[in-house]
Amino acid sequence: MKTYLTFIGYAFLALAAYLFIRRLSAQLRGSATVGRVVGHESRTDDGAVFYLPIVEFADLRGTVHRFTSVAGSASESPVVGATVRIRYLPENPSVAYIQSFLHMWAAPLACAVLGAGALAVWWQR
Repeated sequence: MKTYLTFIGYAFLALAAYLFIRRLSAQLRGSATVGRVVGHESRTDDGAVFYLPIVEFADLRGTVHRFTSVAGSASESPVVGATVRIRYLPENPSVAYIQSFLHMWAAPLACAVLGAGALAVWWQR
């Protein structure tokens, strides 16, 4: 059990670091623009349905890009047609995020908490 908790703890911390660096890179080196929600992709997990916004935006050259957000909710929110702030990497516009805490920072934070929790349990054993 100790080995398992150690592995899980370090794996979650490594994932948290990777996600954090990716999002920090988009925040610091990326460009900001406004996108429009054009639909939602539904995903089912343990019987619950989540809706991930599909967003279109134009880069600095005017090229239109489309991406599915990495975070969603139990409702189709934001609604189709809504405008949202976007951060994306100009050299790789496929790396794009809706600029909000949920879409940029919640996943790295959750992974860090889970990793730290697993290591804390390991430490106490």
